[in-house]
Amino acid sequence: MARRTPTKEPVEAASEARGRSDSAAELKDRLASAPPPYVLGALDNPNLGPDEMFLLLRNRSAPAAALSRVARDREWTRLREVKRALVRHPNTPTAVARALAPHLHDKDLGEVAEDVRVRPSVRRRAEEILKIRIEEMPLGERISLARRPSRALVAALAQCADAGVLRALLGNPRLLEADAVRIASGAGTPPEALRAIAEHVTWGARRSVRMALLLNPRTPVPVALRLVRAAMRHDLSRLAADAKAPRIVRVGAERRLEESRGG
Repeated sequence: MARRTPTKEPVEAASEARGRSDSAAELKDRLASAPPPYVLGALDNPNLGPDEMFLLLRNRSAPAAALSRVARDREWTRLREVKRALVRHPNTPTAVARALAPHLHDKDLGEVAEDVRVRPSVRRRAEEILKIRIEEMPLGERISLARRPSRALVAALAQCADAGVLRALLGNPRLLEADAVRIASGAGTPPEALRAIAEHVTWGARRSVRMALLLNPRTPVPVALRLVRAAMRHDLSRLAADAKAPRIVRVGAERRLEESRGG
């Protein structure tokens, strides 16, 4: 008669049994690097408390089955750290991570959006949620978000009408020239932000940004006149002939052209 094949290898079964029976101290010592069977067993261990759970969720070998089980347990998902760790864990099933994402705080979503170790679809979900929440966020949170290197958030925040947010955005490494031009030409961009972009060491030196500032009627007059004085001749000719350019800019461009002809 054929021998019955055991459902689990003896080593795996022993490891799972040990996870179920270890003391709290032993769990703390082993969970962060334990193999999957031990992690699964630990979920049934009465000594598993919040500190031990946080170690379990740091274990990059924690299996999807264990993470899904934690995600279904409302006692665990009441804890902010547990939800955040589940969304960011590479083995959490995508559907589970995306379903938990709307329950994260804005700061945690920002961390998810910029963490390249998180699945792209989960990062995109975090970005989508943040873009919806942007208008309702306290100013401090928006400014903090503007410093985070997420392309989707940069593009969304570039449309913001708050000077503090836009100033923070100017130093973001993911800000593109097209974003800077959009800010410089924005009808709702506050004058303080327009001044800041004109004085920015990188963006204030870009011709496309300077031209956008010169064509924006909200650009402070002293800033516009300084830009006119530094403009190239072909740009001055364009500005002098552009009926949509602010009058002070057209007049300034005409005078600079006359001065250059007289010289």
